[in-house]
Amino acid sequence: MIVTTEISRHWLARSAMPLMCLVLTTACGGEPTATTTAPVEPTTTAAPAAIQRTAAPAVATVSAAIAAAVANPARPADDVARDADRKPAQTLMFYGVEPGDEVFEFVAGGGYYTELLSRVVGESGHVTATRVAPERITGGRLPNVTAADDGEWGLAPNSVDLIFTALNYHDVINLKVERAPLLANMLAALKPGGIFAVIDHSAEAGSGVRDVGTLHRVDESVVVAEVEAAGFELVETTDLLRNPADARTLAVFDPGIRGKTDCFVLKFRKPPTS
Repeated sequence: MIVTTEISRHWLARSAMPLMCLVLTTACGGEPTATTTAPVEPTTTAAPAAIQRTAAPAVATVSAAIAAAVANPARPADDVARDADRKPAQTLMFYGVEPGDEVFEFVAGGGYYTELLSRVVGESGHVTATRVAPERITGGRLPNVTAADDGEWGLAPNSVDLIFTALNYHDVINLKVERAPLLANMLAALKPGGIFAVIDHSAEAGSGVRDVGTLHRVDESVVVAEVEAAGFELVETTDLLRNPADARTLAVFDPGIRGKTDCFVLKFRKPPTS
């Protein structure tokens, strides 16, 4: 059995497949191909129970594999320039990425994290990525990365250690993708106990989905509620990419905040007994 999904219609110009898909937007130091669409109707989602927060891992506790991946001289200079804001070593350590892992990156975009994930998991691991920039993987420069189609991920059930998505969940909502079946497919692909990593631009508390199409932000509580409803467990979250100076009232592409938005970092898990 292969896990498949149907996403939304906005990438047809970039795909020969009659699928539905997402529009990529990134701004936490990002490499955007931005599209602004009409916002979805605001909804009210009950806030989740208290979230367990943890301090960001100190650099000294970062594994050798992650440290080597971040320090790899083959990384593009533009990626390295984003590291100060994205804190990749601590972020990947928070999610427990290890050599040998099977990783699925949902909407990889420019491939900043794709490259790091590829180098951490190494020859014994593998990364499957949707919507990854072709230049990131052409010429075999990341031989353990496979580009997947939007509607055919090629993942067997219970085969993935980590699903990773950064700065995309608000777009899934904005484009009115049905999240329940999408999340169900992700849950099916993960091994029992596998991790679902979600990073996104934070909207004002209580704003729900009001800002997903205008500011490209989403209320953290909406994401938590939807992902938990799909059967995932929220393990913990960290303030690693928080920015108290971000009032969360500007669009993420605004020069005054671009690359330095307040971002939530959530770690979900597929129940070990699934």
